[in-house]
Formats: sequence, structure tokens, C-alpha cells
Amino acid sequence: MNRLTKTIPKKPFEEVYAENYRRIYNAVYMRLLNRDNTEDVVQETFVKALKAYDRFDPKIASIPTWLNRIAANAMTDRFRRDRSDKLISLDDYMEKGLETGKEDPELARITDNNSRELYAILTKLKDEERELLVMRFVLELSYKEMAERLSSTDRAVAKRVDRLLEKCRRIDGDVNGTTT
Repeated sequence: MNRLTKTIPKKPFEEVYAENYRRIYNAVYMRLLNRDNTEDVVQETFVKALKAYDRFDPKIASIPTWLNRIAANAMTDRFRRDRSDKLISLDDYMEKGLETGKEDPELARITDNNSRELYAILTKLKDEERELLVMRFVLELSYKEMAERLSSTDRAVAKRVDRLLEKCRRIDGDVNGTTT
């Protein structure tokens, strides 16, 4: 048997779940900013992954990449299926005349100060900006990998991430009443 036809052994699904649950949860939460919806999407992701695991090919994609794609599809399905105000949107808050962080049931559930600050920053970012953060810091993609996904150059993506991090610092300063 030559190297090209050799099959790569797969881990038991229980290991895949244990090793990837937190990463997928964090990636989904950073996009949805709602624990209940995040838990639903993550559960749906792993149920779909379990059902399709026998068809997973590690030569095509890594397990985290495969799971993230399933999660992204599950979120898209959820947005299509459920257009209610369960999904947090900064635009919805602004239209209702509410200020982010006030009368926000999700924020009220967060007790850790660092998590509260992060949540306050994330709610002020656009979906595309949160997606960049997910790719870089949750999925730990290189600038080159991000550029391929975004049909851009690694240098342009690096610059976008730098600008986005600066924006996050400014938002943090505004939220905490300090300047950076």
C-alpha cells in the first residue's frame, strides 16, 4: 500500500467532542452573544457531526475546521428558522432606543468582570468583525489561512485584525471610562 492510499485512523467521537467542545462553544458564542442559543447551536453541531462522523475525511479538513463549518451552517439554519429577537443584535437594541449593557438579560447573567467587559466590546462590533476575531483567536488560524477564506492577502488581513484590535481597545476605554 502506498502513502497516498493509506487511511488516517480517526479518533473515537467522544475524544473529538471532549477536545473540541470548548473551542466550538466559544466560536459560536462570539457570533451569537447569547448562551441559550449558543448551547442549542453547539448541541445541534455535535449531533450532526456524530451522524456524519463516518463520512468525515481527515485528508480533506481538520476536525476543528470540519466542526466549525457544521456550526456555521447550524447558525445559518437557526437565523433562517428563528428571526425572533432571541438573537442579540446591536442594531435591534439601537432601534428600540436601548443602550448596550442596559436591560440586557445576557449581560445580567455574566458575573465575571473580564467576561462582562468582553461581552460589552463584542456587542459593539459588526458580525464580520466578530468573525475575524473568531478566526484569529478561537480557531487560531494564521493570517494566510484567514486570507484564503476571505479571498484577500495575508498582509491585508493582518492589517484588518490590527485595526480591529485597536477598535476593541477604544471601545474598552469607552466602556470603562478610560482612554487608550
